[in-house]
Amino acid sequence: MSSLTIFVPCKQRGASLLEFAIAVFVVGILIAVLLNRIAYYQEQAEQAAVNATLSSLRFSLEMKVANRKLSRTNDDLTILAEENPLNLLKIKPANYAGELFSPTDKDIGPGNWCFDRTDKSLIYLLNYAESFRDAPSKRLKFKVKLQRLPHSPAKPSGTPETIGVALEQVKD
Repeated sequence: MSSLTIFVPCKQRGASLLEFAIAVFVVGILIAVLLNRIAYYQEQAEQAAVNATLSSLRFSLEMKVANRKLSRTNDDLTILAEENPLNLLKIKPANYAGELFSPTDKDIGPGNWCFDRTDKSLIYLLNYAESFRDAPSKRLKFKVKLQRLPHSPAKPSGTPETIGVALEQVKD
């Protein structure tokens, strides 16, 4: 004889509407905190990328000036103020839009660099406006400027003038 087992379903108790509402509320708060953190880290990443690119450009400019001084060539450093500083880099940034004449924000695209051939400036269009809280606009603009040290009366005559270059942020 075989025995037949019959299972009688028990009354199952589900989550009440109040418990469901509390769970949705807690999950909503966690998602809001997560999205806030993600936005913060995206802003920080953009700021770090811009600063890294600027550091590379400034270092390349300094090396170019040092090379010209060491080789004792009389090349005019004013040429550096006219050229695209990104040409000094061995590898241009992946977000480089190229050399443009009077570019609009649409031409550049958020999160990209370009060189404005009209006024010889390097432009970065912010992807996250909060990345640079002190920025006057969505565009960060940089120019290579000559730096001449004042002539010293203590210098012997015929001593070459000390000239350097710097990549400086300018107002748009």
